[in-house]
Amino acid sequence: MPELVIEGHLAERLQDLARRENRPVDEIVASLLDLYAYQSDSLAAMDGMFDDNVGDLSTTVRETMTAFYKREYGLSG
Repeated sequence: MPELVIEGHLAERLQDLARRENRPVDEIVASLLDLYAYQSDSLAAMDGMFDDNVGDLSTTVRETMTAFYKREYGLSG
């Protein structure tokens, strides 16, 4: 099986996380990959759920909240 070498700041972050959780680094990486795969699958399942062509929901929410505060509090900008 091929091995992967992770160096520098990323390696330090993984080691710190593994130490805090008292788990091996391999287990931390496996958990992160599982979480990534789950989130990707969840987002893919939602594809086409809405009629709007929204590329980035956080942008839409930010725009909506900005418009709300401008209306509610007379803010400009």
